[in-house]
Amino acid sequence: MMQLRGALSGPGASPQAVSRSGPLPPVTIHVFSDIACPWCHIGARRLQRAIRQYKRRYGQAAPIKLQWNPLLIDGDVTTAGEDVDSYAQRRWGFGSIGPIRTRLVRAGLPEGASFNNWAVMPNSLLALELMALAGDMGLAEQANDLLFARTYEQGGNVSLLDELLDIGESLGMKRGEVARELMRSDGSSLRAQVLERDAAAKRRLRIKAVPHFIITAGPKCRTKYSLNGAHQTSDLVGAMERVAMEEARADAAAGGYGTAGVLAGPGPVVGSSSVLIAC
Repeated sequence: MMQLRGALSGPGASPQAVSRSGPLPPVTIHVFSDIACPWCHIGARRLQRAIRQYKRRYGQAAPIKLQWNPLLIDGDVTTAGEDVDSYAQRRWGFGSIGPIRTRLVRAGLPEGASFNNWAVMPNSLLALELMALAGDMGLAEQANDLLFARTYEQGGNVSLLDELLDIGESLGMKRGEVARELMRSDGSSLRAQVLERDAAAKRRLRIKAVPHFIITAGPKCRTKYSLNGAHQTSDLVGAMERVAMEEARADAAAGGYGTAGVLAGPGPVVGSSSVLIAC
């Protein structure tokens, strides 16, 4: 299931009601996503816009870090990917992808996300491995954009190694080195890392739908907010503000060494999660 969206809710004062002095604490947004999830394409565009709005509002005094995490929504897609109409019939019993595409086109238009050329439901494991490799080089967001564009806007098939090598080259990677990394199968391979992180997110964080966002601040991610679904930009901005300002208040009240409360949003609020997300 790809959960679509939900309303932001939770206790605490609005950001405008919270007084502060000095810069806001750094915020980290942990994104759980899959290239095979079309709503993740929309969610990523909304997140990018939310970050731009947050930075315009608070400037360099409110730093943001993104951490991309893999979460496979369907491990049963054939290795070479499937025709999207055939997949819709097999998975959901639809005659074609038409009704879903119509909904996606409508939702994606304001975000600049197109789905008119979507032709293949990919087996996204190799694509997520490329994301992990790009992340090691600080290029995860760029890789994410290219993979989504290739899948939904250009009608490509990111199940295929050659297409992923093309994308790697677009990111400035050496084709041969990318091929070697993606073809490895030992215990420290990209595949092993992706599968381990996917299993941990599902089992320990209980994430069952994507996109999923965990917004954190403070030592050991002590202030957290969890949102599930392709939330509107305003929801994401509000969540970032609440986390940053709640952490600032808690830090000031404790003289910089206290513990903060947890802001409870829709979806599970992470508890002992520092082993899964980089705090």
